[in-house]
Amino acid sequence: MLKRDPELTRKLPPRKFEEIVAEILDKQGYEVELTPTVGDGGFDIYAAKKEGIGKFLYLVECKRYVPPNKVGVEIVRSLYGVVQTKKATAGAIVTTSFFTSGAEAFQRESQYQMSLHDYIALQKWINDFPLLHNTSVT
Repeated sequence: MLKRDPELTRKLPPRKFEEIVAEILDKQGYEVELTPTVGDGGFDIYAAKKEGIGKFLYLVECKRYVPPNKVGVEIVRSLYGVVQTKKATAGAIVTTSFFTSGAEAFQRESQYQMSLHDYIALQKWINDFPLLHNTSVT
């Protein structure tokens, strides 16, 4: 359904959006765990992956925004701080919208510890992985 109508991602309840992102990451080979809906500690998903040189932990924040609202630099800075505190490998923000220029500039300064995935990247994930079943909007 989301492949046919990408705009539906912007209408999903926030938790359902987090679950879909977690499912995509799972299919990409990550071990995923959703954080509690309340008191999540500043991120929504633990995503761990064992690679050839070690195991890496990513903290993922999901933002279901509708344009013209964009994810701002304060959210990127906040997740960056949580990554440092938790001693994770890196952080990632996935949104149904886009990022402000300030958010993108901050990410470039910490490119190996922060990644940003906007609406276009999310749609590519959805199109590349025919895995989304039972994702009706409730």
